[in-house]
This record gives sequence, C-alpha cells and structure tokens, in this order.
Amino acid sequence: MSGGTAAGSGDRDDPLRRRIAAEAARGVAAGSDAKRAVFRAARRLTRGWVPPERLPTTAEVNARAQLRLHPGATDSADRLGRIAGLVSLLATVRRDPAAHPEGDALDHALQVFDLVHATRPYDEELLTAALVQEVGLVFDRDDPVAAGIEALGDLVTPRTRWLVEFVAAARGYRDGTLGHRARLRLEGHPDFEAVLALAEADRKGRVRGGMASTLDEAIMILRALDDADLDDADVSAGPDS
Repeated sequence: MSGGTAAGSGDRDDPLRRRIAAEAARGVAAGSDAKRAVFRAARRLTRGWVPPERLPTTAEVNARAQLRLHPGATDSADRLGRIAGLVSLLATVRRDPAAHPEGDALDHALQVFDLVHATRPYDEELLTAALVQEVGLVFDRDDPVAAGIEALGDLVTPRTRWLVEFVAAARGYRDGTLGHRARLRLEGHPDFEAVLALAEADRKGRVRGGMASTLDEAIMILRALDDADLDDADVSAGPDS
C-alpha cells in the first residue's frame, strides 16, 4: 500500500477513495496529521495495497475534517474563509506541554497573531504568516513547513510564504544556532526584521491560559486590512480606469 497522499488524478467519486477520505478525516479530527491518517485509514479498510490514484488528497481529507469539526459550517469560497478553515484544524494538534504549555496549536497561533498585531497592526502579510505558520502540522508532522506551503497554495502571497518558510531560520538566528552564511543571507533579505518579529512572537506565544483573539476575530482583522487594500487600489486606479 502506498503511504502518500498526492493522488489527485484518480476518480473522486470512487467509493473506496471516499471511504478512505471519511475515515482519514476522523483521524485528523482526533489529532492525527492527514498523511498518517490516510495511510492508517487505507490499511484499516483494505488490509492490503491501495493504488496511489485511489488515495484521497490532503485537500479532500481537510474538507471532510472541517465539516466534522464544524458541522454547521458551509464551505467558504473566499480566500480568508478558506484560510480560516485550515487554521481551525490546528485545534486538533497537541504537542509537548513542556514546550507548549499554552494548549493546542490553534491557541499558539492566536497568541502569536496577537503579539504580531500589537507591534505591526497594518502588515497583513505578516499577520497572515503568524496565523498560518504551523498549518502544516495538520498534514505532515515530519515535514510541516513543506506540507503547510502546499496546503496554503495561492491562498497566501509569496511574501507570506517566505515568512512561513524562514521563521525557523529566524529562530536559529535568535538562539545562535544558524550557520554563518545562512545568517548573512537572512540579514540581507528585505524582510529580515519582519521574520525576526515573527520568530519572537512565536517564542513568546506560549502562555498557559493566555488571553488571545478568537479565530473569527483574527480573520475579521485580516479582512478589514484586505478591504482597505482594495479601497486603496481603487483610489489609485482613478475614475477612468
């Protein structure tokens, strides 16, 4: 049986694929990452090898997991609604309480978001990175950064993707473990200060019982910034454009 989830080309109406997706969604809702959940669901349902094209993608599993966690919700077609759906799944991710006493990964994301918002309230891309930086934990605990970037796709800007990819390097820069050449490359990047601010918020956002915005409130902040950017673009374009 294949353990991968990058099928994509198979028939999404395949009954086995749909059963595996539903079973894997239950695993994600219970705290497993999507990659492992698909593998375990396929093994449990078939007890044999499953062709890769009959395995559901992480996007299919994610959609079903969101509906299990939020049964009254409907699929949101807008970008920020889809981001909220991904981030909401962090509530299923629990880690070592010694390193993360704040609770689940959603608690951490919201604390990080608020810390960034307190210092850079108008930087929508940095605030988005604060909220989504650990989304990959839902899909692959072994390689969460790559999994998160893949899951987010075009929902975030290239700058936000870079911040998510390099926040780990920024942590290493702060604690002195990043190599000399990597330090120089990071220092030379135009978003050096922004990624350091994200890394510092990530370090501080681990307060047990700490007060933080709700996910809905965080998305409202991002939506207001997004709407303001659209208004500015309309003004810049002028009445004759």
